[in-house]
Amino acid sequence: MLKKISVAITLVNIAPLLHAHTTELDTVVVSSAGQDAIADVAQPVTVLDRDAIGKNSGDTLGTLLDNQPGIANASFGPGVGRPVLRGMGGSRVKILIDGMDSNDVSAMSSDHAPMADASASDQLEVIQGPATLLYGGGAIGGVVNLIDRRIHEQGLSSADGNIRGEIAGSYRSNDNARNIQARTDMGNEHWVLHLDGFSRSSDNYESDGDEIENTDTDSSGGSVALSRTGMQGFVGAAVSTLSYDYGVPNEDNEDNRVRPEQTRYDLKGAWQPLNSSWLEEWRTELSYTDYEHDETDEGLVVGLFNKETTNLQTRLRHQMFAGWQGSIGLQASVQNLQLCHDHGGCSGIPDYSNLPWDGSAGANLLNANGYNFAHSTPMPETDTTDIGIYWVEKRRWAGEDQNGLNGTLELGARVDQRTIELDPKRVNPAHRQEQGYYDDTRFTPLTLSAATTIELSDTQLIGISLARAERAPDAEEMFWNGDHHATFSFQLDNPDLDKETAYTLDLNWRYTSQQNAVRVALYHYEYQDYIYNDLKGFADPYHGNMVYRHEQGDARFTGGEFSWQHSLNLNWHLDINADYVQASLNDGGNLPRIAPASVLIALNWQKNLWQARVESELVAEQSETADNESSTDGYTLLNASVSRDIRIQDQELNLRAAIHNIADEEARNHVSYLKEYAPLPGRSVNLGARWRF
Repeated sequence: MLKKISVAITLVNIAPLLHAHTTELDTVVVSSAGQDAIADVAQPVTVLDRDAIGKNSGDTLGTLLDNQPGIANASFGPGVGRPVLRGMGGSRVKILIDGMDSNDVSAMSSDHAPMADASASDQLEVIQGPATLLYGGGAIGGVVNLIDRRIHEQGLSSADGNIRGEIAGSYRSNDNARNIQARTDMGNEHWVLHLDGFSRSSDNYESDGDEIENTDTDSSGGSVALSRTGMQGFVGAAVSTLSYDYGVPNEDNEDNRVRPEQTRYDLKGAWQPLNSSWLEEWRTELSYTDYEHDETDEGLVVGLFNKETTNLQTRLRHQMFAGWQGSIGLQASVQNLQLCHDHGGCSGIPDYSNLPWDGSAGANLLNANGYNFAHSTPMPETDTTDIGIYWVEKRRWAGEDQNGLNGTLELGARVDQRTIELDPKRVNPAHRQEQGYYDDTRFTPLTLSAATTIELSDTQLIGISLARAERAPDAEEMFWNGDHHATFSFQLDNPDLDKETAYTLDLNWRYTSQQNAVRVALYHYEYQDYIYNDLKGFADPYHGNMVYRHEQGDARFTGGEFSWQHSLNLNWHLDINADYVQASLNDGGNLPRIAPASVLIALNWQKNLWQARVESELVAEQSETADNESSTDGYTLLNASVSRDIRIQDQELNLRAAIHNIADEEARNHVSYLKEYAPLPGRSVNLGARWRF
């Protein structure tokens, strides 16, 4: 099945563009992969720096990354945008903040926003391959890592000033969107205080001349961090808050909203001994998050989610030994999840432990179409414990003579244990399953990976990676049985889910010269027992809504990506990106919500401190759909932008203006569950300014 072909033609000087947007230059460093230069990485890596993030009008992670090869946006109206990598989303794509899990419930359901906002980030990375082993099991699709550097690993030098920061604001005409954000770092070589905050809001947007109800959003967040730095490492702590409030578009234009909020505490430190013969760094990170969100219907809270998570990871990175350098690490996390769903209103998490129960199935379980439907709290209280250890090693290799080939070899292994404990006290006994349903469940997934780069010449490199990766199912994939108000659907449980296993092959070729940077990537993933959310052909007996159930089946993903940046002259630049993926079940049938083919063509111009861009995105019809899934028409979007930098001594002011969807064309995102109710926004004029000091 086609995913997306994006083709871009960009006319700017190649050096600043590549540093801002792409992944081919070895001067760009991947923070998440142990400070490896991109030219040494065998797998595709996408890096957006602070400038690229600031110039992008997207409010969510999905919209920020949507035009990158191999990445789509699983939107749920403008308030939610979770990245989909090579057709894979949910728990196969981990969302990280400085290498630590975002600890939200965005992988649970498409209407839940990731609690990771790029407003204060220095860098946004998308990483695949062996490096993902450092950040948790199951990230078969990859990791999306927001690097905010709130906790500083190095002090501020007096040459750069003891205080620095930025203030930015933007306005978007279509939905009257207002955004303001600020951040500052102050201190010296040993102490650094960081402060940041943002506020963003928008009204209902318009599409094809019509106002789309329940598309308004409101969000805010901020953090404070203090770091102590020195010659042998650092230690720091941070506290951050983030809250969203967004409407859910729907067929009846009911006032449905989702309101997540999270408070996060981070403690991080590293020791880099000066005279150790084997240890290069010992790094430890600890986080605690308190997350909750409610879902409302006409102002009444009908759904409530509470989640508390503690994460610990510690990693030893050793010195070069027999040509090898790498890390061994331990990760552990404990999360508690509690729910309420009640059409009469949720005043808190219910507790039915005082009601008698003999361990038998509840009398009010309703069997329809061969499945048991419950109409109480959708899930029992769950405690999920994950413990994992990993080992990643890398070395350079060389041919037998000076004319031989050179390259790198990277090996990785990870084993995890997941234990899911259930407590039925949150479920009314009349709707409970039999006692054995609530027994503990345990999985032990194992992942092995290998990757190599082959330097064909000073300008050409080939990367090859192989992996066998396992992912354990999440508690919500197994045990959710109930209505999900915000998605207008009923989710059935499947306690028989087992681990899924993927066998992956990636081939990459890169060519870099003074005027050109080319990358070609081909990949093939074979899944055994792939877990997917299957849309059934019947409605639920309580509400008449669509019914989904997580099923398993063998599947395959095959695709390719292409990018070419070509400097035409000092002022003009050509940029072409393309990607494609076909995703299907081995026994027949397509997988759902795979993005269609698309082409993005852009012209960029740069001279002195001026930049300009015109782009056109052509998206094909998606008719290769899963069972019970509707097709989506193609569309063409035309966008244009201009910006100007004003520099005064060591300060910089950037002014920019853009027009999105100039032709005001109606367009629908096939990856979105709400494509029928929430087409993409129509024409919009965007204005923005950023002052750095």
